[in-house]
Amino acid sequence: MVVAHVPVTRALPRPGVGRRRAAGRRAALGLLLVSPALLLSLVFFVVPLVLLVVMSFADWPLLGQVRPAGLANYARAFGDDTFARALVFSVLFTVALVPLSLLVSYAAAVMVRGEGRVVSFVRTAFFVPVVIGFTAAAYMASVMLMPGTGVLNVLFRSLGLSDGQTAWFTDPTRAFWAIVVLTVWKGMGVAMILLMAGMQAVPGEVYDAAKIDGAGWWRREASVTFPLIRRQFALCLILAVSGTLLVFDQFFVLTKGGPSGATTTAVMYTYAQSFVRYNLGYGAALSMIITAIILALAVIQLRALRAGGGEAQS
Repeated sequence: MVVAHVPVTRALPRPGVGRRRAAGRRAALGLLLVSPALLLSLVFFVVPLVLLVVMSFADWPLLGQVRPAGLANYARAFGDDTFARALVFSVLFTVALVPLSLLVSYAAAVMVRGEGRVVSFVRTAFFVPVVIGFTAAAYMASVMLMPGTGVLNVLFRSLGLSDGQTAWFTDPTRAFWAIVVLTVWKGMGVAMILLMAGMQAVPGEVYDAAKIDGAGWWRREASVTFPLIRRQFALCLILAVSGTLLVFDQFFVLTKGGPSGATTTAVMYTYAQSFVRYNLGYGAALSMIITAIILALAVIQLRALRAGGGEAQS
């Protein structure tokens, strides 16, 4: 008797199932690895932002009962002349500071984009102010510009430029430009590093070709370097504008918003409403307005960058 052996066939996995499982495991591992950062972002950014939005629509005292306010805080903000003046002052400070800061940062990046010990030393010297806190830098400036004994006043007196008794932070104009110079010195290092990295990524052959075509240094910078670091420059512009509109420390330490509120920034006014007068709901509404302005400016700058990039490529 012959027994027929029927081969047993096993079901093979469908094509692509193994790849999908591997991709799922990689995604789960990636999520596990970034979960601490996600948790920190949730706790210290998302939750406070949601709370800020809720507070802006409420009458939220430091102590006492919280009551819904609807759009009352925003209506009050748009009718607040003091906030409008503070916002205009912040915009003027931004308009004065950002071009000067980017110009100085670009010049510094040109100086330090090479190699060598001297260049490394200069690069470090330019970047060191970044690690100093703005509060510490402001206190240092107040000592250096002190009437009579400040280093700058003593220098000006020795050169015959003044009597050495100039009170830099009691006059709005002098205080404005003194803080502009302080802020440029303090923050130029970040933009310098970003621009320098972009410059170092430009192939040397491009410069060689430009030299063969007879382009001088200024022509190479304008027609070769700057177009190729457009994105780095745009990033520096966005960071400079958003950071300057949020200026607080230097004016709070050096002028306290004076004299007569002439140097009060939008963030200083928001701080005063929130933590001096304890109008937390109104302060939250002011914060949301400032945030919306910064986001709108960032979007405009990004769209302008894309349009400029498209024109350059075409």
